Amino acid sequence: MQPIDWFLFSIPIAVIAVFCFHSQKYIRSVADFLAAGRTGGRYLLSSANGMAGMGLITLAVAMQNFRHAGWAVSWWGQVITLAMTILSLSGFVYYRYRQTKVLTLAQFFEIRYCRAFRVVMGILCWLAGIINFGIFPAVGAHFFIAFLGLPREIGGIPLYPVLMVLFLGSAAVITMSGGQVQNMITDMIQSLFGYFMCVVVGISVVCIFSMEQFREAMLAQPPGQSYVNPFDSFEVSDFNIWFILINLIVMVYGYGSWQGNQGYSASALNPHEAKMGNILSTWRMLSITMFSAMISLGAYTFLTHPAFASEQLAISGELASYSAQNADQMAMPMATSSFLPAGIKGLFAAVAFFFMLSTDTTYLHSWGSIFIQDIVLPLYGRPVSARLHLLLLRLAILGVAVFGFVFSLCYRQNEYINMFQMITGTFFSAGAGCAIIGGLYWKRGTRAGAWSGVAAGAFLSLAGIVLMDARGWHAARQFLLGIFPNSTVLQEAADKCPVNGAWLSLVAVLCAGSVYVLVSLLTCRKPFNMDRMLHRGRYAEADTALRVENARKIGWCKRLFLGFDEEFTLRDKIVSVSVFSWTAFWTVCFVVITLYNIIAFALPAAGFKPWDDGMWFNWMMFYLMVHVVLAPVTAVWMTWGGIRDLREMYRRLSALTRSQDDGYVPEPRKDD
Repeated sequence: MQPIDWFLFSIPIAVIAVFCFHSQKYIRSVADFLAAGRTGGRYLLSSANGMAGMGLITLAVAMQNFRHAGWAVSWWGQVITLAMTILSLSGFVYYRYRQTKVLTLAQFFEIRYCRAFRVVMGILCWLAGIINFGIFPAVGAHFFIAFLGLPREIGGIPLYPVLMVLFLGSAAVITMSGGQVQNMITDMIQSLFGYFMCVVVGISVVCIFSMEQFREAMLAQPPGQSYVNPFDSFEVSDFNIWFILINLIVMVYGYGSWQGNQGYSASALNPHEAKMGNILSTWRMLSITMFSAMISLGAYTFLTHPAFASEQLAISGELASYSAQNADQMAMPMATSSFLPAGIKGLFAAVAFFFMLSTDTTYLHSWGSIFIQDIVLPLYGRPVSARLHLLLLRLAILGVAVFGFVFSLCYRQNEYINMFQMITGTFFSAGAGCAIIGGLYWKRGTRAGAWSGVAAGAFLSLAGIVLMDARGWHAARQFLLGIFPNSTVLQEAADKCPVNGAWLSLVAVLCAGSVYVLVSLLTCRKPFNMDRMLHRGRYAEADTALRVENARKIGWCKRLFLGFDEEFTLRDKIVSVSVFSWTAFWTVCFVVITLYNIIAFALPAAGFKPWDDGMWFNWMMFYLMVHVVLAPVTAVWMTWGGIRDLREMYRRLSALTRSQDDGYVPEPRKDD
């Protein structure tokens, strides 16, 4: 990078360091460390949580997936976008979760089921989480080595472990010193810089390449493997329509179960702010989505278009010494580094660093907190002093950082990042999904049902992980051939399991959910007291029971599709309608275009002609250009709201009367 790049890279990092030093004084209780004193406003929650949720590994996944499947699969992914928008507008899971006032998900499990269930779920969640996090440091280090063009070794010492220590050390210092308060503040500052940096970098890609170069690169795939035509991409082996549909089911089922950002789930000022923060996520993601898509398009064009043949040869030479999986991950960052000009390159490096740092701090906080809150303290059996509690939390965070370093150093990844994340995530979410949805929305869900669902989900997910391993599949195949010696499927599948991780995950979640419902129906003797758990009815507390006088009854359509409730102001309704309108527009386009092409394929005599690849490319570019135009507008909007909420958070923390709430539940609840 040039001096201007290092300058643009360093300035925002220096600003973040100043805010880190300033915010340490606000940690005065365990609740501050775990949930920022529950002072988060909607814009702060949406922006900071969005930055933490994006992650450098998510960008690496997006670039890797684009290289292998292009845009075609994302067409079917609009179904997921629609579903997630409806869930956000309705406040599904998150609204009721915030009503329980718990600090972690497993604390909710104790209140709803029992303490033993809390401990077991805490262990499963923690194991799945730290293993999932285990490859983050290595992916981040390899990404920066590729992008910055750094040597693999310095003085015979591999460079990537040194970078992992630097990155993990920075994240650990931030998290240990200020907990969730510091995480929210630093993530918010990063998002303020990141919004505009994403916009500038994304627009720069449009200016660097010509539209014809984009077209020629994207339309160069053979029949059946189109990167732009979703109706001509069914021969793509891994990332196809079935992968999308299974992801939709798994994501809805496990909505709210993944606890990588659990601190944000408990940090909202009240349930309404949590709901609005979730709704705003649609507009918050606009600039990040545009950035990710444009960078992926630019890098892929640079790697495949004949105009850049000499540069492609140089990149291939650099990648030749890496393993196949590492080379696959590093190709797109290397290409990005090659085509970005001075200045823009520094902005991209800053955005990538923000993505990595925000996710690392959030995951360190989440998995460290879960280990103490949901495993150590429940097993200890009684509360501890605030000073000891904070010390234990900080030591646990340090332990997670050390584990991440060791795992990344020892693990040799041989599969797509996306598949690894799905496998490790399902190990927990297969059982947790039914326990969360049933626990929050079904008064007849029982302790026995929860235990049974979790056991089924964990067992089937673990079996899936074993089958995805070559040695595990070989042993299973030999066993099955002894039972079905004439099976053609088993005879042909000598190298790997014929069922991929997506299908195995689907089996796990469907079985776990069915077992939960069946066992609960058989064992429920008395409905659970939902009002007490959700602090409503006669259990409502005056300081949090927000009521609008003379509130009129709101129809179910407005509640479901627009998210309206009695607490919505006029501004809230405008925001909600804007989100629904945006999603509805693209949904109508999706339905109309899909139906047109289905009819054209099914009834060629009717005179309809299916879209060719050129037409699909034009549509995809139209979609991207709309994002390019609107991204600066939403960036200004989110920045204004984020600064306002950040100031309010400082004010609330200064005036807050600290409670003794540390997540400890005095006695287990019974199914009453």
